[in-house]
Amino acid sequence: MNKLFKVLIFLFALWLVSTLVAVFVFDNDVSSVSGKIVVIPINGMITLNGGGSLLSESVSGQAIVDKINTAIEDDSVKGIVLEINSPGGTVLGSKIVADKVKSVDKPVVAVITEQGTSGAYWIASQADAIVVDDLSIVGSIGVLGSYLDFSGLLNDYNITYQRLVAGDYKDISSPYKEMTIEEEEFVQERLDAIHEYFIKDVASGRKMSYEDVADLSEGLFYLGFEAKDLGLVDYVGDREYAINLTKSLAGLKDGQISEYKDEEGFLQSIFGDYVAYSSFHIGQGIGSVLVSNSNEWKISL
Repeated sequence: MNKLFKVLIFLFALWLVSTLVAVFVFDNDVSSVSGKIVVIPINGMITLNGGGSLLSESVSGQAIVDKINTAIEDDSVKGIVLEINSPGGTVLGSKIVADKVKSVDKPVVAVITEQGTSGAYWIASQADAIVVDDLSIVGSIGVLGSYLDFSGLLNDYNITYQRLVAGDYKDISSPYKEMTIEEEEFVQERLDAIHEYFIKDVASGRKMSYEDVADLSEGLFYLGFEAKDLGLVDYVGDREYAINLTKSLAGLKDGQISEYKDEEGFLQSIFGDYVAYSSFHIGQGIGSVLVSNSNEWKISL
């Protein structure tokens, strides 16, 4: 009886050890190979709620945030790849995405294909790592303020702008009159404030000093290999490289790749090639393209 009892104790101990090994070794190994990586594309001009012109592709910053939230809430998603081909966008459209990226607990890797400048680079700078091609267009950390002034043309045709406002600066954006010195100073102060905010956020995201980023913030663009040497990006590679890097950061040995695609519109499918050809933007600027329309400033990055 004692011998049988000892055998039972031995078998129970063997079962207990086997169970513990399965739980602490094999289960952990399974968790390291299960899960998926999500690819979120960011293509075209980034605006808060989307919209664009006939020959200009745009993407909604809010829609991008919604996709990131979906990935955050899905426990099977272990990492996120932001696939970027964008010249930038509006201030708020870009900012809400950058703010969301910096708040994600899961690994986030940005891969810049053709270009990632201005507001698009702002977004990329908040990721855990940035991957570029040698010849990707990167950076353009600067502020551009521009508007149309038709006052000279009106004078040529003897057309008078009748100024009726309540508030001295209400028509500061009017294309039918020249800006006063005071108005130019007012706008420049706002552009400088946006510029400083942008520099600080990039410096924080890239773990660089404010001074180092400021030295690179004259609105110039850099090729991918130059951007790497300057510390603006981390790796030279492609989409596959970015996916594998995200897997590594997430501790995945394998995993499913899922892409949150946007539906292509009818006009986009027709004019897509033309847009790709005609939208090679150089130094667009995070900044602020201030376009006068209906006496309202439209601020873009």
